[in-house]
Amino acid sequence: MDEADTTFRIVLIKIQHSLSNEDRQQLNFIFGNDIPRVLREKGSLENSLSALQALFDRLKISRDNYDYLVQALRAIERHDCAQQLIDYTKFTREIIPPLPNEQHQQNQAETTIGSLITKSQVVASEILADLEDEDDNVCVLKTETPSIRFNSPEPDPMNFDMIDLKIFENPEYQWTDEDLNSLNVQKPPRSYQIEIIRDSIANGNTVVCLRTGSGKTFIASMLIKYYFIKKQKANPDSKFLTIFFVPRKAIRLQQAKAISEIGNLKVQLCEDDQTIDQLIGTNQVIVATPQKFLNCLKKGTIDLSKVNLMIFDECHNTSGGNPYCEIMKFYLCPSKNLDPNDRPTVIGLTATVSAKDTVEKKESIEKNLVSLCSKLACKTISTVCNPNNIEEINQQIRRPTNDQFEFVLPVEYNPSFHEYLNMFKNLIEKIKSHLDSNDLLSEQEIGSSGFIGQLVLLQQTFEIKGDMNNIIICEYLLLLTKKYSALKDLPFDMVINYISQNIDEYYKGYQQSIPMNNVLYECCKAELNKILEKHEEHPTTNSKLDNLVQLLKRHVTGSAKGLILVKTTFYAKTIHDYLCKHPELKDIVKSTWLVGQNSSDHSLTIHDQEARLKQFREDQCNVLVATDIVQEGLDIPTCSYVIRYEFVSDEIGTIQSRGRARAQNSSYYLITEKDSNNHRREQNNKIREDNMEMAIKAWPTVNKDIFYRDVENKTKTLIVEWENALKTEIQQKLALRKIGKKTGFIRCRKCNRNLGALEWLRKRNTTYFINNPEFIDNNECRLRSEPERRLEILSMGKVICTCGSQLGGCQKFMDRQDLGLLCALKCDQIKFEIEGQTAYIEFKQWSKNDRFDVEELEEI
Repeated sequence: MDEADTTFRIVLIKIQHSLSNEDRQQLNFIFGNDIPRVLREKGSLENSLSALQALFDRLKISRDNYDYLVQALRAIERHDCAQQLIDYTKFTREIIPPLPNEQHQQNQAETTIGSLITKSQVVASEILADLEDEDDNVCVLKTETPSIRFNSPEPDPMNFDMIDLKIFENPEYQWTDEDLNSLNVQKPPRSYQIEIIRDSIANGNTVVCLRTGSGKTFIASMLIKYYFIKKQKANPDSKFLTIFFVPRKAIRLQQAKAISEIGNLKVQLCEDDQTIDQLIGTNQVIVATPQKFLNCLKKGTIDLSKVNLMIFDECHNTSGGNPYCEIMKFYLCPSKNLDPNDRPTVIGLTATVSAKDTVEKKESIEKNLVSLCSKLACKTISTVCNPNNIEEINQQIRRPTNDQFEFVLPVEYNPSFHEYLNMFKNLIEKIKSHLDSNDLLSEQEIGSSGFIGQLVLLQQTFEIKGDMNNIIICEYLLLLTKKYSALKDLPFDMVINYISQNIDEYYKGYQQSIPMNNVLYECCKAELNKILEKHEEHPTTNSKLDNLVQLLKRHVTGSAKGLILVKTTFYAKTIHDYLCKHPELKDIVKSTWLVGQNSSDHSLTIHDQEARLKQFREDQCNVLVATDIVQEGLDIPTCSYVIRYEFVSDEIGTIQSRGRARAQNSSYYLITEKDSNNHRREQNNKIREDNMEMAIKAWPTVNKDIFYRDVENKTKTLIVEWENALKTEIQQKLALRKIGKKTGFIRCRKCNRNLGALEWLRKRNTTYFINNPEFIDNNECRLRSEPERRLEILSMGKVICTCGSQLGGCQKFMDRQDLGLLCALKCDQIKFEIEGQTAYIEFKQWSKNDRFDVEELEEI
């Protein structure tokens, strides 16, 4: 608590001392539901101070927001006290000048909660994905704000009349230094890049297909500059706007910096606490995740006809309900009423023409190419066809010289490993035997996706029934089995320790003693401790880990940098810790790890990601252990070797990960068990990759008329499908309104506790929330001293049920302070009891609700 907050509280105490008991009781009556019921009855000083604390906790008052209290004091005709409060704040503001608007808002958010909450608790770091990407728009507090301020330099003016666009458009024209100067381009494009730029301009809408590291972002930047200059030459007073879409937030800053280096363009990235429509008018290029743009399209705050150019980075991400496809619905579907003449130019960027969609993967690469073009309204692709330019790109963008299955070998474990694994399996079987319907798990291999999936289905069944004992058994089985496969890949004792820690956290999450929880906890801890004790005396061995160590010892020399790719954040952090502790590596390997923002195991803010990449770039680290966050789009230094440790995704991942090994004589490895699923998957990926290369090489000879016809037919089919989907969505909304609101209760999905009346539930856009004081009082609000502001939401922490289940985010709408503190509910943590219906109702996402309508918050 800072000095100003302390002084503010002292003033409030002085005011309370000057009030009579009757005055205080009248104040408590006016506060009404904004304070707990038990505080309203007496007008004692103790009760009044508790009432003030409740107002602080619910953000009704703060050092910077005291109008609520002033009005209440005036209502009981204590104008002297109201004036005392006004005079104090006026005096302090004269002494301490207000901060600039943005900084003041941040400071207000920090002091409002941070200094005034007495029962706040530190929560674990939770870095979520874009909230706008979630169906459940629940703000959960993070330990560090992920926003990165990007200050684009003011663009230098250009003399558009002096620029001849033939340098872009004429395939015979040779670029000169004078041309580069007139364009204010510092880095001359390579010959193959010029070929792509000119081909893209000739094609209009197109998909640029070039291998990883070939400069697709630079090509896109040059195309932005071309379309900008072209428009300014035609109409100097006109506005120009390009939206550059990136599939991951982690890439925004990197791409914004790269585009701004092209010069003469005002570039800005759309941050977490901004919307794209706020940036239009003052910027010519906006870098954003596609969901940000889609949100604005749905709300009608952006007119697609006002956009001149849309660039889809990593455009192969066009599958199912991906935001890329959702944006293109607004572009192509007649029901969206976009005049074809007002459509922006579309450019896709990709290193692969394969499909992400699992159904389309079964089709040929040629059909994948048709599908990709049709989804982006492109009739063609732009790739390098000139033989001289093909030779140039092969020389400039190196491929690994070693790309064999050298470390795909039979795996060997010592006898201790098998002994401890059997002990662990026996523990699982022992707990499973107490689970109702456990026969449904018998046919599944422990730890397999089938086992986990069936266990989750059983848990959902028990949640609907309100069967607490079986729910707890399921939870313990999930804690034990989710990391089961990791025991065969990672250091055995490190995995067991992690599982044990998770069980500790789960057990302590219950505020009440529950016999089943107590019994299972003691059983698990006893057996896990026994395994760890044995392991300390007789450690396990794993030949896969031994192979990893030998590879690193072979390659960690001089300035060589290496990348280890793994499948999960848990693997990344564990292998990093293992390398740091290994006696043969601790003096030669300087490791760091990099993961995304959405994992329950380990996560990093964008600031942390950038800091680790900086360490890697600046040679403070020579080994980077990472998830697939670095496979797609993220710019990392050239690596001498890439090792995929028990991680194979699809052919797109294979191509992108190999593309990271671009140093001379670089190597690419896969460590997995011979004839395993990963081994077979990589073999299939290589076949798909070969087919892709053949399709691209054959592009110059493809009959373009037939290809255009196929794309056009596919596009027509897509439009029909999309229009039908849009009609179905409208019909569902109308049907829900017809069903209307229902009477009932909201219950915790885990413990079945009654959380409150269904009528308390309201929604605002995609946020479903409760701001009833009784709900807040009956659950634990874990608040922190550093809230985070995201658009109109101030996120402050978590709301926890007595069973330890996280019901949602504790937050406040900044533009609706009259609502006070509220809980944005997580749909997958609650269930509903409808009056007159015997079974509980559950939804995975709020958008799946087809059983009752929810009152929309009335805007002021």
